[in-house]
Amino acid sequence: MGDDRRGGSGGFRGGRGGGFDGPREMHKATCADCNQETEVPFKPSGDRPVYCRDCYQKHKPKRY
Repeated sequence: MGDDRRGGSGGFRGGRGGGFDGPREMHKATCADCNQETEVPFKPSGDRPVYCRDCYQKHKPKRY
């Protein structure tokens, strides 16, 4: 009975595509917290701070 957990989700979670073809276009940015150069999957507009992966973990909104 230990194999019951695998069924249901198929290979759904493994892919990153989500309807996009090919790799995401990455844009260089400077982290607003530590000033480290990073890459983000969106074009920074300049009106909101951009964080590297580590600093984002400290700033991301809590989910309830």
